[in-house]
Amino acid sequence: MTLAYAPRRDLLSKVRRRMTQHYAARPVTFAFAEPILSITFDDFPATAADAGARVLERHGARGTYYAASGMANAEGPCGHGYAQADIARLVRAGHEIGCHTSNHADCAQQDFFSTLEDLARNRDALVNMGAPSPRTHAYPYGETTNAVKDNLPARFMSARGILPGLNVGFGDLAQLRAYPLFGEGGIERVLGALKLGAKRKAWVIGFTHDVSDTPSAWGTRAADLDLILREAHKLGFIILPVSAALARRLA
Repeated sequence: MTLAYAPRRDLLSKVRRRMTQHYAARPVTFAFAEPILSITFDDFPATAADAGARVLERHGARGTYYAASGMANAEGPCGHGYAQADIARLVRAGHEIGCHTSNHADCAQQDFFSTLEDLARNRDALVNMGAPSPRTHAYPYGETTNAVKDNLPARFMSARGILPGLNVGFGDLAQLRAYPLFGEGGIERVLGALKLGAKRKAWVIGFTHDVSDTPSAWGTRAADLDLILREAHKLGFIILPVSAALARRLA
């Protein structure tokens, strides 16, 4: 599966999607001593492991890479997929490897048993590539169901969706909110979220795919990623991978 697939957009699907997004399978209260930013990469293309990691590391930051094992070394709309060597280098550098299922299927369009099997396949494949067993997950296309959220394996600390919003106050560990770092107005919305998040000591999550000077429709320019990190530092954010950010949550 590749990003060329588009989830259903009919009225019933939209209603179901919104109901699922707001169903709290793992309710939680998010409170932090300081604002936190997490940069995440879905799938992930080789440019995210190269250019994306270099931008983060220049700022002393590390990201979370949600890997779909079936997309390794494969061509897709966001460019060539990551290789095993990318996994090894990212792990050595302190980045987090997360789970993104193996076949990148729309989890809302298959039964949850198939999704759980896919999660297990992906975990095993990533471990065989040299990654620690993933502790965080992101739903492909942001699509999931109540059944998947209810049965998310306990080994996952969290699952990230694509519903924009700050992670502060009441939330759901099975549906972390996140802002796209692409699309018309995407960078401006993230910058606005950082300003609000700084005031509320919130956790802001951004997600993208490829990183280059000429990104795909789902990717981010390296200069824009650099801008986001510079603004975050100015506003007092600490920049952490997803699992490290969760460890900062106040009890």
